[in-house]
Amino acid sequence: MSTSLTPGQKSLLETALQAQRSRLEGELKLQLGGTDRVTHAREQLLQDTDGETAHEADREVDLARSDATLQALRDIDAALQRLQDPDFGQCADCGAAIAFDRLRLSPQVTRCIDCQSAAEARGGGAHHATL
Repeated sequence: MSTSLTPGQKSLLETALQAQRSRLEGELKLQLGGTDRVTHAREQLLQDTDGETAHEADREVDLARSDATLQALRDIDAALQRLQDPDFGQCADCGAAIAFDRLRLSPQVTRCIDCQSAAEARGGGAHHATL
């Protein structure tokens, strides 16, 4: 089955993905204070010299935020890769075309709404890249 996306629609999706990527890269840079993740984690540990539980909890939240941002960046990179495939925009489960409005809102999705709903009902749709 061929995708119903036009080159113009694919271009719009690529632009949206690139904009999301830039925004997330900026967020990650702010989260890490302009350093790499390892340096940032080390700095967080050094600040925790008094061993307070609050510092540990803050550090865990900070790392979880950067993990989530890094995962979102990986999802966007995967979508940018898939965008080059002729079958981009087709549901990974049933092969039907994913509605362009759905792709416009979240270009990294891999399932149509029906298949995503079914996956969530089975407990297998929690990963945000498949929304």
